[in-house]
Amino acid sequence: MGIFFDQDWFDARLRAAGLSRGSMAQAAGMTFDEVEMVFADRRELDASEIRAIARILAVEPQEVALRSGLAEPDERPAGSLSEAPSAFRTPGSAPGAGPGMSREVIAGLHERLDRLERMLEVVLQKLSPP
Repeated sequence: MGIFFDQDWFDARLRAAGLSRGSMAQAAGMTFDEVEMVFADRRELDASEIRAIARILAVEPQEVALRSGLAEPDERPAGSLSEAPSAFRTPGSAPGAGPGMSREVIAGLHERLDRLERMLEVVLQKLSPP
């Protein structure tokens, strides 16, 4: 998962275009909550979302991939996203293939991780000395 999502860059580009995060969500076919998860580095963008966001921000898809933490500067694809690094594909998928998991499955995984994190916090609080 990308760990270097450049919130400032995305917010500045959205402002310059007179758009909001809600506009970004609509253009990419995402919910507002999904966009907020991306901004919080809790969800990655898929290739179609990257292309849609690049269109509304008037930048190359590779720039969006780089700023979202999915590509390293030296891994920037020369052509289309079908030539993109493996971060854009699920294991075993062909270049250009769609994601292997639905948004519902990913959302369910996020919910489970949130519950586990809360449970660990409770356990750690009970174990730490007063």
